[in-house]
Amino acid sequence: MGDRKSEQAGLLAELKALRRRVRTERHAYWFPLVLFGLLTCASVPFYVLPGRPGAGFRPGRPALPILGGWPGVTVQGFAGYYWLAALLGGLLLTLLWYRRNAGRVGLATPARGYVVTTAVLTVLALVIPPLSQVRSPRRLSWLQHLHVLWPGDLVLRGTFPFVIIAAGLWVLAWAERSRALTVIAAVYTATALLASLYDIENVLFRLGWHSSGSDLDLTSLPNVLLPALVLLAAGAGAFAGQRRHRTST
Repeated sequence: MGDRKSEQAGLLAELKALRRRVRTERHAYWFPLVLFGLLTCASVPFYVLPGRPGAGFRPGRPALPILGGWPGVTVQGFAGYYWLAALLGGLLLTLLWYRRNAGRVGLATPARGYVVTTAVLTVLALVIPPLSQVRSPRRLSWLQHLHVLWPGDLVLRGTFPFVIIAAGLWVLAWAERSRALTVIAAVYTATALLASLYDIENVLFRLGWHSSGSDLDLTSLPNVLLPALVLLAAGAGAFAGQRRHRTST
């Protein structure tokens, strides 16, 4: 009886070890981390304003106010269109990546929820502003109440796409069953909210950086580069860990 129990315990331990090994082998989340980190870096030119902040500002909401912030104040006018293309294009590349990884390791990650969540949030950010302004008949009067979904101060600096990326990471962490990605999602969410609600250059001012006329147009870049750095560092760490695991096995 004792030998049977010890044998069962050994088999159970081996099964748990095999499950952990397969789950680790399936992890491929370093790619979307690095991808969206690079896409964030590529958005930097849209946050460099020629001249003083506020130059060229016109009252009224821009064409893509949730995705693109306020042109002439913190971003240039095409930032929203860039993020629309970057988010949807990044999702397509991520979906193709996970399909390729599933074919390689023989086990698929249920990444569809991540793709759907991020895509839906992106589309909502695109359609809520115009729909809330529509003069609709009484049977469609609910459209005029869509303004309650407006994310408020989160959109002013043109960094709400970071919040969308953060929401997707939470869903991906659940799909990957990864504690490490859960921690990354928590850190990135805090960074995305900070970049959306606070001028991070104020921290640099306290550390001794004083912007002059030549670099005044760069003061919004810390709000972009800090989230990008979190994604790139996390993606590089995840890639190194995945490669180390494959080498050891």
